[in-house]
Amino acid sequence: MKRLLMFLFAISLLSAWQMSKAEELSSGEKLKKVVQSLGKEYNIRTATIDDKQNIIEVDVPNSKNSKSLQKDFDEIAKTYNLQDFKLKINKIDLEKVEKQRKWLGVTSALYEKIKKDSELKGVLIGDYDIKVQPQAYIKLYIPYSSSDSVASSYATNVKEKVEKFLTTDNMQKIIKEERYKLEIYSKDEKLLQS
Repeated sequence: MKRLLMFLFAISLLSAWQMSKAEELSSGEKLKKVVQSLGKEYNIRTATIDDKQNIIEVDVPNSKNSKSLQKDFDEIAKTYNLQDFKLKINKIDLEKVEKQRKWLGVTSALYEKIKKDSELKGVLIGDYDIKVQPQAYIKLYIPYSSSDSVASSYATNVKEKVEKFLTTDNMQKIIKEERYKLEIYSKDEKLLQS
């Protein structure tokens, strides 16, 4: 009986010590502890903490179980004195995120090409929130209105140069066999080339 009481006393001391340590942690440190505790099992991609609204927001793959994550969070919240915080779970499609990252790389390289090529002067890349479903979509704007006499021929030239660039070995290593759509618009947003 004496050993049981000593064991319970030791557990109480350890629990009190953990609680006092949890109270000493900054919100950033608390968030780090939560992510470290849950991150591997739930593949947390990003996490933020809002001290004013008491919200911890996490992005996890859409294949993960939200109820299980919430249950585990509730347990960890007790340990780090975060019971007042609510967990907001955002489900993300990892395949789509990877595709967006890939095509952001493509458009970044294209941006550098446009910046350096005097024949592409004034061309802008539109739609930086890259649409990748069902296929990647690149939207370019030329510096001419659709009513300008040179707009159509300039758009044709831009499309040819951009397609040639996208078929270079370096770009094909990134794009591979993936289909994409390239559209050229006038500055008044009229489609000139598709």
